[in-house]
Amino acid sequence: MKKFIGLIHSLILIFETPFSSGFLSSSWTPDVATCPPEIKQYVQSQTDTILDIRLNIGLEKDSPVLAIGGFQFQLSNKPILNKENEDEKNFTSELHIPLPGTNGPRPRLSSGAYHLNFLQDGTYVNMNGLQNVEFSEGCWEMIWRDRAAAGLIVCGLKLNQDARRNDMVLEKGNIYITFPVWSKEGLQKRQFCKLESQAKYKEFEMARDEELQKMAKSSNILIKALHYRNAVAATESMDNTGLH
Repeated sequence: MKKFIGLIHSLILIFETPFSSGFLSSSWTPDVATCPPEIKQYVQSQTDTILDIRLNIGLEKDSPVLAIGGFQFQLSNKPILNKENEDEKNFTSELHIPLPGTNGPRPRLSSGAYHLNFLQDGTYVNMNGLQNVEFSEGCWEMIWRDRAAAGLIVCGLKLNQDARRNDMVLEKGNIYITFPVWSKEGLQKRQFCKLESQAKYKEFEMARDEELQKMAKSSNILIKALHYRNAVAATESMDNTGLH
């Protein structure tokens, strides 16, 4: 049984700047933070995981979308050669794109780079019919701060040529897809906190509705103002739960 659960939503980032400065702002300076000692075990727990990816390229809800589906890859436990492990065995020096952890200003938070096995190309449909989308130089890493409840799996891919449908285009270059992952204990704690927040939200919501009903029934303008103020305060408390 795997120790981590990837959330449904993923974040897709496209970087155009050189990787030396493109991953993080200059204000994020290196420090002594490290990843958990068990991070290699975490990586092994995800070995051979197969991910089915669908990319929806588009900003507006009702605007045309470039949908690339059918793309599939597998997380490998084969590390990629770099300066830190160049003397070790079972590493490979094949081409791969830079990763924000391994090649960024805080490599101590990263598990190091591992291979991605491409199992199936993505496809999309445009005016010329069904089009294949090929990726190369795939790699992945796990980024996790020691004692944090959650971390990230970051997958890096190189798109070999533009994917275009009408006015929508995914330009060739490096693409990064991230998946939040949780430790079992961290997920349980976060779920408990969420249940507490939901209970408080419901309590404040009932208080707001009660104040609004009292305001509607009162004919005294001062009393109306008092209930209105109480309703606003309850609404602010709803916002503070993080669920509104």
